Amino acid sequence: MNKKTLIAWIILLLICMAGMAVFILMKLIPRHAPVAQIYSEGKLIRTVSLSESCEFTITTDSGYNIVQVSDGSISVTEADCPDKVCINSGAVSSGAIPIICLPHKLEIRIVSGDKDIDAVIN
Repeated sequence: MNKKTLIAWIILLLICMAGMAVFILMKLIPRHAPVAQIYSEGKLIRTVSLSESCEFTITTDSGYNIVQVSDGSISVTEADCPDKVCINSGAVSSGAIPIICLPHKLEIRIVSGDKDIDAVIN
């Protein structure tokens, strides 16, 4: 093995070790339980922690949705909308895909429970 190859392997090893150290440190950072923000007609009407278990009804002029929170996830279990897309969305526990009921203008978003400000945009 020549000198350039040895140096390249050492640099690659150091990069891998630095990446693993960052990954381990990020796992050790305490995180707050995620929360669900429930919007009706674009306005925030309720915030629910996914660490609690509860069931409640959201009623609008268009109809109603029964929302259930359990086992760290949230779902719409019953609704009187015609398409039932909100029910068929199932239980969600991450912010990747929100639960949306277009006929009732309802949106449920999962966000981090962190209270800290991540960034300020001027």
